Amino acid sequence: MLSGDTTIFWLAFGGLTLGLMACAALIADARIKTTADRRLMRAAGRMKGSNSPINTPDAPLLERMRNSTLSVITSVGERLAVLLGGEAEKTAADLRSAGFKDRDALMIYAFAKTLLPLATAVIGVGWVFLTRAPDDSLLIPLATKVAAALALSKGVDIALDAMRKKRLARIRAGVPDLLELLVIASEAGLGPQPALQRVSFEVALAHPELSAEMLQMVAEMRMTNDRRSAYEGLADRVPLPEIGVFTQTLDQSDRYGTPFSRAMKTLMSELRADRLLRVEEKAARLPVIMTVPLIFCIMPAVFVVLVGPAAISIIDNIFGAT
Repeated sequence: MLSGDTTIFWLAFGGLTLGLMACAALIADARIKTTADRRLMRAAGRMKGSNSPINTPDAPLLERMRNSTLSVITSVGERLAVLLGGEAEKTAADLRSAGFKDRDALMIYAFAKTLLPLATAVIGVGWVFLTRAPDDSLLIPLATKVAAALALSKGVDIALDAMRKKRLARIRAGVPDLLELLVIASEAGLGPQPALQRVSFEVALAHPELSAEMLQMVAEMRMTNDRRSAYEGLADRVPLPEIGVFTQTLDQSDRYGTPFSRAMKTLMSELRADRLLRVEEKAARLPVIMTVPLIFCIMPAVFVVLVGPAAISIIDNIFGAT
């Protein structure tokens, strides 16, 4: 009769096997459901086909290998993107705000989020079973491999969130310069659209991410002749309060006929007040932040300086008396 630990081990192994089989079934179902969508995307020209110039025999070997690998990843990731469900739209927005605007970004994310951890778990579990005998000591190695796979899946989200925050912080740092130059350009006689384009070129060296977003907004305004949708697109790609207020100001200026220079001056003064308020909030939090280093770094030294001589004197008196 099997012991209790051995029974738990085989139950855990059976559950892992059933989970892997369920993932394989979901992937197969996603592949069936997305076949028609992929054909439609190829027909509409929104997907890279196998006849692209990079795949020609004249292309360099490294370039062809890179393109083939990317094609496989995006093909698999496209099938796995269906598994994201309602999170796909939010994930696509996060990828755009992190700077990944390529049409295959969501597919690559789905590949890295789903298939790589699954492959890590399968390879790790297979390696454990091939190198060790099936006994109770396998529980810890198996749990370690599964935990590594889960950490890899979560690490993709952590890395994406860190890149998104860094990019948004760089864009936020360039908003004051943008507004200053817009005020100067508007007072020099330029209209809203020419001023936005000229200022976008001027800030390209210091703030390339902000310049690229502004130039994309100007290009959308020219092609669609719909300024409101262009403003909304910029606010969606860069989810910052400063950008949201900026696009609302531009929309109100177009809708109600507010002078562009006056609107930019008002917005600039509001953002200056908001920045000053944030600086004051950070300064008010300094005493609380300094409490921990004060207790663990400064107070021990002060305690030794103040109490040390008295303790040494007491010890001398005690040992001197004996």
